[in-house]
Amino acid sequence: METRDKLLILIVIAWIAAAVYFKTTTDQIFSRLDEMEQLQIKHVDEVNQEFRNDLKTLNLQFIGRGKHLRTAQKDIVSNNTFINQVSDSLGRNIETVELDLDNFERDTEQNFSTANQAREDITKDLGSFRRQQRRFIGDLDQRVTTIETDVKDLNERVPPKPEEEEESSSRKR
Repeated sequence: METRDKLLILIVIAWIAAAVYFKTTTDQIFSRLDEMEQLQIKHVDEVNQEFRNDLKTLNLQFIGRGKHLRTAQKDIVSNNTFINQVSDSLGRNIETVELDLDNFERDTEQNFSTANQAREDITKDLGSFRRQQRRFIGDLDQRVTTIETDVKDLNERVPPKPEEEEESSSRKR
């Protein structure tokens, strides 16, 4: 046997050893994959069971919440009707107050215009009264001066008695 044949036998044995190793390794991997598949199926079943239980619990909770939602919706509807009634009432009250304010404003404007007219009339009357008083005072001044001139003229024409002069001078003091 030559070295070449020995080398070929060695290579064939190495190939057979590699094939046996590969076969045992793949068998172990396949058995491990089978175990993992079984565990996965078991795990998926557990998860699905938990999901179903949780889903059932949630459905029951939603049914309970649905009842609460219906009562809340009824409360909301009743609150909306109450709000509408109150807003209608407030609208009427606001309109009433607005009309009252309009009437008050109109009455106040009329009172102010009446007061302004009365003030203007009083101002005119006062101006007329002042003019009359000035004329009257002017007439009185004129009469006084006329009387004084008449008295002087009379004194010049008729001289007063000496006793009267003393009395009139003592009166002036």
